[in-house]
Amino acid sequence: MRVLARLRNTLTTGALLIAAGALSLATAPSASANEPIANPSTTVTGGCAGARSLVQIYWHSSNEASIHWKLTDTDRGDGKPPVLRMNAVGADGSQPFQFVNGETAAVLHGDTVSGGEDTWNPSNIAQFRRLQIITQNGNTASGVECSTTKSVYNFSRVAYHYSLDQIDKQYVLTTEGPDTFDCSGLVFHSYNRVPDLPSDWTRKSANDYFYWARDEAANNESDNSNLKPLDVLRVDPSDRQVGDLVFYHGHVGFYAGDNRLYSALNPSADIGYSSLNVGVRWEEADGNEYYYRIVGVRSSTSS
Repeated sequence: MRVLARLRNTLTTGALLIAAGALSLATAPSASANEPIANPSTTVTGGCAGARSLVQIYWHSSNEASIHWKLTDTDRGDGKPPVLRMNAVGADGSQPFQFVNGETAAVLHGDTVSGGEDTWNPSNIAQFRRLQIITQNGNTASGVECSTTKSVYNFSRVAYHYSLDQIDKQYVLTTEGPDTFDCSGLVFHSYNRVPDLPSDWTRKSANDYFYWARDEAANNESDNSNLKPLDVLRVDPSDRQVGDLVFYHGHVGFYAGDNRLYSALNPSADIGYSSLNVGVRWEEADGNEYYYRIVGVRSSTSS
């Protein structure tokens, strides 16, 4: 019987820095205070006329993340302060992000401000399914000119969490659960259990999942400004994270940390952990072997 290893990545990032009122700044003790996250799981830009936000998320697990944010006033002459709010959303409800002054909103009076939280584990949320980011130009005092909402979904991390429930079950070719799986069947079943996953997630072979992931990732802008409700990020091997998909010729599995693969490998191994060196990886045009992360962003704007 294999022992189920639940892996937890750690990351040291900058601590909080916030402006409220007349741009008063405070920092929590950290050697890297206010630094951006070097290897985020997702980076999302948002905002509208007069206000712009950039938010980085690093998912440590299915219920914990690091957050780094930056808020910019892109029109100082309009007399309206940009405002940023963030909420963790899960099956147990919504938990607002608290900035360093204890408020649930950052109100900017100045050019720009940024900050973050190293290990945000929202209380009462057993599964941190998405981060809701609200950026608006103006507040109650000045009047709100416009507001945008972006919901950022943690599909890869949550799917990997569900895949661990299948450890030691049998490998059977062409099956997708609930009792037996092949490699792509395990991936399909695990993602299919993720709440809010768009309905266009369909069963594919391992190779067809690779072609789909490669093509979807190729459509993304460099700043991820056009991410869709179901989308893919191509990940350099040095930036891989637990839950990223690993593709081989005829096989697919989840990266499990420590140079390990978690997958439905074959009838002899069934479902569990193995070395990454189980087959020939897909190489792309530049000769590199990438990992793929399934994410989602839903956006709305009001004025």
